Amino acid sequence: MWTCPYCGGNHGLPFHDDHLDGMLCLESDCGRFVEEKMLPDEVREWDYTDF
Repeated sequence: MWTCPYCGGNHGLPFHDDHLDGMLCLESDCGRFVEEKMLPDEVREWDYTDF
């Protein structure tokens, strides 16, 4: 399970576009973006095209 390194929350959404790869924290008091290079390997294996 993904854990936000800023707030410790575990509600996140994988995000990918031409400029960003990573997870967006969905906790109401956080909302930060965590770059892919900071993510564990199992989260990087998500297929972003499934959304």
